[in-house]
Amino acid sequence: MTSVVRVARSRRTWPMRHCALIVGVLCVATACATGDPDTTADREALSALLRVGEAWARPADSGATGGVYLTIRNADSVGVDLVGITTPFAVSAEVHESMNHEGMAHMMARPALAVPAQDSVVMRPGGLHVMLLELTRALAPGDSVPLTLVFSNGLMLPTTATVRVP
Repeated sequence: MTSVVRVARSRRTWPMRHCALIVGVLCVATACATGDPDTTADREALSALLRVGEAWARPADSGATGGVYLTIRNADSVGVDLVGITTPFAVSAEVHESMNHEGMAHMMARPALAVPAQDSVVMRPGGLHVMLLELTRALAPGDSVPLTLVFSNGLMLPTTATVRVP
């Protein structure tokens, strides 16, 4: 009786093992056939087409608000949006735009910033800029501020802004 039970169990288990093996092979084959967009090569290709340069920040006190200015160049044939920014030096970071309306200066947060294909976006004082909210440390001339720019295509591009007096 014991051997009959073992045979019955192994008949039930064997087909399940085969199914698991077949499903695993099919998953690997599908991934290879379709290509994984998150490969290191794909990320490197995207970062080669999307560049950040001329990044600098204003000096500011701890707990205050700071400003970062930079240029984003998109050499790709497809536009992309800057959708987020992180830094360990502030509670949060946002893209803001300064503008004049009816003689009054205003500033407005931009949840996303389009970086058109084959074009650049320049952030400068009095216009677009990265606003560092609630700085966790003071920013003195010569300091380096690490930033990570997050884009709509999934690319997370690290850069560093040097603190300097405008």
